[in-house]
Amino acid sequence: MQSDRQERISERAYQIWDAEGRVDGRHDEHWQRAEREIAEEELRVAAALANRAAGMAGKARRPRQATGAKKPATPAAKSRATPARPRGGRRTPSGSSSG
Repeated sequence: MQSDRQERISERAYQIWDAEGRVDGRHDEHWQRAEREIAEEELRVAAALANRAAGMAGKARRPRQATGAKKPATPAAKSRATPARPRGGRRTPSGSSSG
């Protein structure tokens, strides 16, 4: 029984042979081309999986925030917000400074 990889190469070689007009006598060329294409595909898949795993590991360490997004205000942060006071002391109800 052929391995899964050998089966994929065989199917790809057939597709190449069919696409080139089913010309006989080029089996080895089609097989080698199919091997290269399958190997390249395997490398792309492996790289994508590695990038995905690296991305997932990065997310586990520290969550990323979208550029320009603001952090949500917590109720405690809202209650601490006070209007700015003018320098030079407190203002009296009449508007003059004491200090």
